[in-house]
Amino acid sequence: MKQRLVVGAVLVLLLSACGSGGSDSDGEGGTGRPAVRSDFDGDGYGDLVATDGRATVNGKYAAGYAAVVRGSSKGPVLEGQQVVVQDDLGLGKAGEGGGFASQGVTADLDGDGRADFVTQAGRSTVFVVWGSAEGLSKGARLTGAAPVTGDFDGDKRADLVVTGTEDNTAQVLLGPFSREGVPRRTVPLDLRPSDPAYTDAMPSAVGDVTGDGKDDLLVTWAVLADGSYVAGATLLYRGAADGKLAKGPRLKDDQGKDFHGAPLRTGDLNKDGFADVVAGLACEMRGDPMTPDGGSRVSVLYGGPSGQSEKLKPSRITEKTAGLPVEGPFSYCTFGFDVGVGDMDADGYADMAFSVVTGTEPDGATSLVLLKGSARGLTVEGARSLPGGLGAMLDTNGDRAADLAVEGPGEGEVRVLLGGRDGVEPTPALVFREADVDLGPNISGGGNGFRLVG
Repeated sequence: MKQRLVVGAVLVLLLSACGSGGSDSDGEGGTGRPAVRSDFDGDGYGDLVATDGRATVNGKYAAGYAAVVRGSSKGPVLEGQQVVVQDDLGLGKAGEGGGFASQGVTADLDGDGRADFVTQAGRSTVFVVWGSAEGLSKGARLTGAAPVTGDFDGDKRADLVVTGTEDNTAQVLLGPFSREGVPRRTVPLDLRPSDPAYTDAMPSAVGDVTGDGKDDLLVTWAVLADGSYVAGATLLYRGAADGKLAKGPRLKDDQGKDFHGAPLRTGDLNKDGFADVVAGLACEMRGDPMTPDGGSRVSVLYGGPSGQSEKLKPSRITEKTAGLPVEGPFSYCTFGFDVGVGDMDADGYADMAFSVVTGTEPDGATSLVLLKGSARGLTVEGARSLPGGLGAMLDTNGDRAADLAVEGPGEGEVRVLLGGRDGVEPTPALVFREADVDLGPNISGGGNGFRLVG
């Protein structure tokens, strides 16, 4: 597998794949969220989205596409696959904004019981591609960027947050939405950092960290350095019944310093009713890539009524953590470069997966480390490793266990490993590459393969 150097603390305006922008817990049917996340056709099985924002469409470079690999009782299948480009939405031509579907999140914004695909194109356009019985269909165009989804007012309807056209502003778009993309109500949100050390703030993850039945918004404070946004702190904005998110605590790590990283993921690791926050911090970028203060790590923060648990202290997993199933030396700036959270064995505790590279780039081997949640929180007991890096986590066969879409170890290869009560099966339910997706005569891949959304 061709390795990627991923700088864990550098943020771009587009969200990462792997289910960024929301809790990795499945919603409940009839509440405005599909019973299975990413279920675009409402058949009860999560659908895997593979995107290539650099793909050429109708001669336009970097126009981008999203390919849907449908779930089934056996997991994802290539039969009935669907490819969507901007032309299909009736909202302008492919390539107008550039990078359509480079990243994305999912939620049932119109409340019809089917997930919708929300993605950015260009700098200030968000497309909502509606789910239907046939899969993704027509769409709506919104102004904004960096979409994240959740239920911020606790009414069991999915909402959307997008950044505004002015720096450090956002809008909370409360669902349900009309098929024209009009939300029930819009609430402005001021994200300006109160600390002068930081110049930029952006939504980065969603979860009910305070356990009050309303999702909270995690906002990253960052500084622009050498053209990249470098994360330095994380703020929690509390969900509210009127949609007016209230600025909450500045989260702290196990050493009392600012909790930060990228990507951020949420899920209830200890099954106490509070979403916990996991952050990857493989590297930092201030000119040249550099190991962060305290070393490359995956940090865990446990939720609580005030936004941070007083019972379970934050923890970190580093290259020196005893009991890891992968031994170093690890390649520079690769420990924890991809992070995901989901219940892989359907025991009610969210589990965690993260990627590492052993050996020397570009010949190093990528491995995926699987850690279990428990009443005591995340544990290395029973930890496992698998070849390849994390692509996405979602339930593709309807058994309520998160499955793993793994990138590699073969060049450009995606393997889907099914979760279950005995854990993740090592034998893939499906192996495919971009060449296995029928892109049609007018689309050609961007050369680096696709990324996964789940």
